[in-house]
Amino acid sequence: MEEKKNIENFNRELLANYLNNEVSSGERLEVESWLNESEKNREELMECQQMLKKVDVYYKAKSFNSNAAWSNVHSKINPAQLTVVQRKKGRKETIAQFYKYAAIIVVAILLGSVGYYIGFRNQTPAFYSEIISVEKQVLKEYVLPDGSVVTLNSNSKLEFPKQFAGNVREVTIIGEAFFDVKPNPKKPFIINAGNTQVKVLGTSFNVCAYPETETVEVVVKTGKVQVIQKTDDLLAENNEVFLTPGEKGTLFNESNLLEKSVNTDLNFLAWKTNDIIFNETPLGEVIRCLEKVYHIEIQLNETELNDLILTAHFDKKPIDFVLNVVRLTFNLELNGENEHFTLASRTNNK
Repeated sequence: MEEKKNIENFNRELLANYLNNEVSSGERLEVESWLNESEKNREELMECQQMLKKVDVYYKAKSFNSNAAWSNVHSKINPAQLTVVQRKKGRKETIAQFYKYAAIIVVAILLGSVGYYIGFRNQTPAFYSEIISVEKQVLKEYVLPDGSVVTLNSNSKLEFPKQFAGNVREVTIIGEAFFDVKPNPKKPFIINAGNTQVKVLGTSFNVCAYPETETVEVVVKTGKVQVIQKTDDLLAENNEVFLTPGEKGTLFNESNLLEKSVNTDLNFLAWKTNDIIFNETPLGEVIRCLEKVYHIEIQLNETELNDLILTAHFDKKPIDFVLNVVRLTFNLELNGENEHFTLASRTNNK
C-alpha cells in the first residue's frame, strides 16, 4: 500500500522537469530517492520517458492541441509558478515549454491511472474468461454473458470479457466455433478470428480459424454477416464481404485474399450436429469428413480407393456403424479399433 501511495502522490511536475533535465541538485536527489524506493517507480519513469518522446514528435509536427492541454492542466498547476517561468524566458519559448510540461503531466497522470487499472485487472482474472476444448472434445452450447450461445470444436479457445461493456460485444476465437448470436442492434457482436474480423447483429454462423491452416472460413447459417480483413497498414482500405445464408467467406492467409462464394460443403456443421450427408462424394472426401467429426484416423491402403463414390446419410450414428456401411458398400476389408482404422481392397488381400 505504501508503494502505491508514493506513486500516486509524487510531484508530477517535478518528474517532468527531471525528465527534461531542468532541476536543481536538491530536486534531482529528491527524484532519485523516489526512484530507489521501488521497481514500480522506476518503471513509471521509463513509461513517462517514452511518452515524452511522443510528445516531442507531436510538438515538432505542430499537431499538439495546446488549447486542450491548457484546459486539462490549468486546475492542476500553481499559476504563480507559471508567472516566474514567463519572466525568465522569452514569450515564444516559454509557451512552447509550458505546453510540453502540460502534456507530460497529463500523460503521467493517465499512465498512473492506466497502470493501476492494468495491475488491478491482472490481479483479478475474473474480468476476462476463456473456454477451451481439448483434443478430440467438442464443447457444446456454452452461454456467453449476453445470452449468445457458442459451440467449440476440438483444440479451440474462445476469449471474452466477463461482461460486455461499451457499445460492442467482442470476442476472440482460435480454432473453430459455431455462434448463435443474440440480436442486439445497438451492440454489434464482433469476433476476431486470425486475420479477419466478423461483425454481426444477430445471426448464426460457423468460424474456422485454426492457426496451422491456410485459410480462415466463415459460413453463414442464418442472418447476415460482415467479414473484414484486418491489416497493419493504416493507409490500406479494409477488404470486406457481406455474407447471407448459404454463403462462405474465405481468407487465404498467404495471399491475404478475401473471397466470397457459395458454400457447397453439406457437412460444414457435422462436427457439431453429427448429422452427415454424402451425395455422390469421393471416398477420399468422406474419410476427411469422418476424421474431423469423430476425431479418428482412417487410412486407405490403395490410392484408387479415394475415387470410389458414396451416397449415404448418417444421423448421429457411431463410427463403427458408419465404417461398416462403407466396408459393405465397396466390399472392403476393415481393420482397427478405437481411433485408428484401415480400409483395404479385399482383392489385394487374397
